[in-house]
Amino acid sequence: MSAFPETSATLLVKLAAQVTGEDEANWMRFADLYVPAMRDFARGHGDPSQADDVVQEVLARLVALFRGNRFQVRDGVGNFRAYLATMIRNELYAAFRKEQARGGGRTVPLDEADLVDSGESVTAALDLEWAAARHRAAVEHALTKTLLSKQNREIYRAYVLEERDIDDVARAFGVPRNQVSQVKTRVGRMIAALEAELGD
Repeated sequence: MSAFPETSATLLVKLAAQVTGEDEANWMRFADLYVPAMRDFARGHGDPSQADDVVQEVLARLVALFRGNRFQVRDGVGNFRAYLATMIRNELYAAFRKEQARGGGRTVPLDEADLVDSGESVTAALDLEWAAARHRAAVEHALTKTLLSKQNREIYRAYVLEERDIDDVARAFGVPRNQVSQVKTRVGRMIAALEAELGD
């Protein structure tokens, strides 16, 4: 069974404290936890080919904020999640504007009103989109970076992700129905714990 990452609030406090000797390990943990969801979120809001560059820019800005003592950790991680999503969207918009200024053509046009946080409806949309990105990243992490057996990974994929019938999955893998249900429950708990690390 995999050891799940620390809570985001704890990790953010450690990043803000910049504990000597632990700083690099904390940033590695942050990247392992957040980058997949950040990349997925960025791909959903602009040119997918620029998602990695945008994520790197946002990470560089975050490192500068934390190391410059310009970031304060407040209660809970929900505020950080909204802040991070807004940073990604604003960075996507900045990249779009730079490309437009150079005369480059984008296959995915970006709408300024869609990228700049301008009210409750945009914040609500951000929350929904971040939740979806967070879930996809947690599923991917659970299925690729944990000590699940190959069979359990494949059972989960077939039953939950591919939505195959439980009897069909049980027959295909030569296991009883209750084992298929147990895999779904076990992996579901892992995913829920990983999602919790990324904030509400």
